[in-house]
Amino acid sequence: MELITKSKRPGMNCSIDVFYEMTEGFSAHINDRNNYKMVLVRTGSFVLEENGEYRVITAPAGLLINEKADFKVVSENGVTTRTLYFKPTFIREEFTFEAIDSGKYDKFYSVVKDDSKKAAADTKTSTEKKMDLLEGDYKFEDCFRDTIYQDYLLLSEFFGRDRDIVCYSMTMQEYDTANRLSASVRYDLEEQPDNFWILRVRYFIISLLFAATADFYINWRQYELYKDPLVADVSSYLWDHLHEEITLESVLKRFSVNKNTLNDAFNNEVSMSCMAYLEDLRVNRAKKMLQFGDESVSEISQICGYDDTNYFSKVFKKHTGQTPSEYRKQMKSLC
Repeated sequence: MELITKSKRPGMNCSIDVFYEMTEGFSAHINDRNNYKMVLVRTGSFVLEENGEYRVITAPAGLLINEKADFKVVSENGVTTRTLYFKPTFIREEFTFEAIDSGKYDKFYSVVKDDSKKAAADTKTSTEKKMDLLEGDYKFEDCFRDTIYQDYLLLSEFFGRDRDIVCYSMTMQEYDTANRLSASVRYDLEEQPDNFWILRVRYFIISLLFAATADFYINWRQYELYKDPLVADVSSYLWDHLHEEITLESVLKRFSVNKNTLNDAFNNEVSMSCMAYLEDLRVNRAKKMLQFGDESVSEISQICGYDDTNYFSKVFKKHTGQTPSEYRKQMKSLC
């Protein structure tokens, strides 16, 4: 199947390298070798295998998948997705896969602080060099003034992190914004209401790329990889049932494992026991909701699996040194 969209407009006999699909689970074309893929995970959770290691992703989340990726889902639960396929040449004609792979634009990452640190800079990955740009006091190449290199940076999430798949979690507010842009792409691709539909599709895709590459979102990227599939499966279960009462006994029974085996596996992977990891997940979710959401502390307590708000506050303060209300006040003052 050719993943393109043909024009239906009178007198506009053309097609563009963009294709949109909504599916339960993941698209049958997710490993297409001719396109970049942007995936919005609307509901559910899944375990992704990467080079013998495992990553747990829970909705709402986003995925950026390049043309080389081997996307392997080990298990999934209630996943629904929206997938946008496009070639980088749709953003800029010069950006063929061959040109991107050739390294001709890589001088964008060539900044160094001074000659004495050049050797150290040369050993860094492209991701590390990209993050170095945020620190200032660097010698910049002239290319930083050129729009072609700025556009190249816009696409760099697909290839600039030395990985073929980038996963990032979202708050509901972030997901809603991305979903509106995604829905706008779908409308223009399917309805083509006027002769400017291609221009608008390009605008919406670029807007999605800006959201994905913004350094602001790096705090919420799901980087954690597990070598042990048991830890991945249990972690996925914990994410899915975070709002419910979960006991060690219920976990042991569900996965037919004994306490020592389970906790040894978690200690090897994340340096804490299974239930300590659950508590850490709940506190981190609460932190995100307190910073970006409008729910009351009582509502957040319930959503994070604590029926007793006072107990939730004690757990939260143990991890952060602040009560939930104090943490929210501090975070809001920074925004």
